[in-house]
Amino acid sequence: MIIAIVIIALIAGALKITGGVVYHSNTLFVDALTSVANIVVLLAIIRFKRMAEMPPDLEHHFGHERFEYAGVTVSIVAYSFVAGLAIAKLFYNTEYTVSFDSFYCALTATLLYLALVIYTAKSSPSLKAYGIFTLSEVWEGVAGIVASVGGSLVSYMVDYGLAVFLTAYIFIEVYHQGRGMVTILLDSAPPQSMYQNIVSLIESKGGRVRRLRLRVLFPGVVHGDAVVEGDVDVGALKRILREKRVDMCIEKVKGTFSEQHSSDYVNKST
Repeated sequence: MIIAIVIIALIAGALKITGGVVYHSNTLFVDALTSVANIVVLLAIIRFKRMAEMPPDLEHHFGHERFEYAGVTVSIVAYSFVAGLAIAKLFYNTEYTVSFDSFYCALTATLLYLALVIYTAKSSPSLKAYGIFTLSEVWEGVAGIVASVGGSLVSYMVDYGLAVFLTAYIFIEVYHQGRGMVTILLDSAPPQSMYQNIVSLIESKGGRVRRLRLRVLFPGVVHGDAVVEGDVDVGALKRILREKRVDMCIEKVKGTFSEQHSSDYVNKST
């Protein structure tokens, strides 16, 4: 299926390049630049996705899941680069004529990208990131349809104005992807409900929590550590948590639960 995605992306990109270069639509030219970036990003995501499936090794004790975020990084860099090229092209623009044939290129490419967005919606995080940028290709395709018709039948300024709009939209998408990346890099905590569920699980097994710290290593994968006391089977507890994709280091200590100990408990609200 990955091969099919690459082929569809190549065809859609070629159509937009044709509409932008051959049929003189600046909107489709900007769209074509993002299509090239889209293909580069897709290839990078495929590469890093395979690396993310590698088992833990001496240099990556917790596995390679975060390698998929390298694909997101490539997305940010690639789209920032093409946004800069688009600005350079539009800045030195002169009056031009848009051919109506660009409409057919824009329409076909938009439908192809829409198919890619639907497929990647429920895929891995890196492919979802690709899908988000590809969704922008759909909206850009719609703008290309309007621009090709308006630019050829009304005025080239319709096409030019939409090209400026698309360039600004690229920067907005880059911002959102970068913000999501920062959230992961900051080791954000999982939802408060997960803390409560883990505390309840430990207590149901005869233990009490002195300290609990969790972080989202990867969507759906949580790492952390805990200090517990009481008659609790740490090995069994770890196995249960591991089934829930929570990998924790659990230290069992002697003593009774006290107010002083409870102050060591770390939760999301503090």
